[in-house]
Amino acid sequence: MGDQFNMSMPGEPQIGLPGNHMVDRIKQESGVEMQWGWAAASFGLGVLGAIGNKKAADKSAKAQNDFNIRQFEYDTILTDNQNAKMDSDYAYAYDGYLINKKNQETMAKLTDEKNLRKYNYDLQIRNAQQKSAEQAYAKSERLYHSQLGYNQQAAAHARERSVIKQQEIKQKAAFDNEDSVVKSIEAEGQLAVLSQSGRSSTRALIALRAERGKTEARLAESLVSSRRDFALTLKEISRDKYGADLAAFANRMLKPGELPMPIKPLKTPIPELQAPKEIEEHDYLPDPIMGVKATGGSWLQVASQVGSAIPEKWYN
Repeated sequence: MGDQFNMSMPGEPQIGLPGNHMVDRIKQESGVEMQWGWAAASFGLGVLGAIGNKKAADKSAKAQNDFNIRQFEYDTILTDNQNAKMDSDYAYAYDGYLINKKNQETMAKLTDEKNLRKYNYDLQIRNAQQKSAEQAYAKSERLYHSQLGYNQQAAAHARERSVIKQQEIKQKAAFDNEDSVVKSIEAEGQLAVLSQSGRSSTRALIALRAERGKTEARLAESLVSSRRDFALTLKEISRDKYGADLAAFANRMLKPGELPMPIKPLKTPIPELQAPKEIEEHDYLPDPIMGVKATGGSWLQVASQVGSAIPEKWYN
């Protein structure tokens, strides 16, 4: 009831009323207690916060360290796999190099054998052609000389026939001349027997001798003509022989030369192959490095935070 006449504002000290000093004292004590309560609460919250921060830092550090371990294990497996693949690739490449080298050597050997077979085949053909040409030439020479011999014999036989014919003509002329002389002598003897005298006997003798002269002239002309024919015949025989010899020479083969030898094949070159580069130590991937270990919150930081949370009034 006493406060109903208090005109002061709420929270302001009431002046001049009884009991105000007690109220002030109670309020002061209550305020001090509240300040200590708030300070204690603040200190507790600071301690809890420091501990919570440490736990959070520890959890984050553990998660980071777990991640680093997993990352290190993954990097280790990846590095090992890549290095193993490098070794496998080198082994595969080197095997391919050896296979290619062997194939090149095999192909070169087969090529050499093929070229050698072709060379031997071409050589056999060349030798056969050379032998055939030499045999054909030898046959041509035999035929040529045989033809010349035949021409020589034919000309000789023709000359013999001409000589024989000329001798027959001479013998016939001699026989005819002898017969004419005999007949003339007989006629002269008959004239003498008949004892013809005078001019008529002389005329008959002259006529007889004239006839004998004509006969001798005909015989002489016949001999001269036969000699001309004989000479012409000999010339024709020589000309025919020469023509036959020319024909034989025209059919005569030229002496075959030496056919060129086939070119002996060269040895097939084998290309030089470069072996794959050997893997050296620096070619391998380095071993992975574990990440830096993360550290959680320290109790020193907790103590520092707790110390910072202590109210100033507690130590003043």
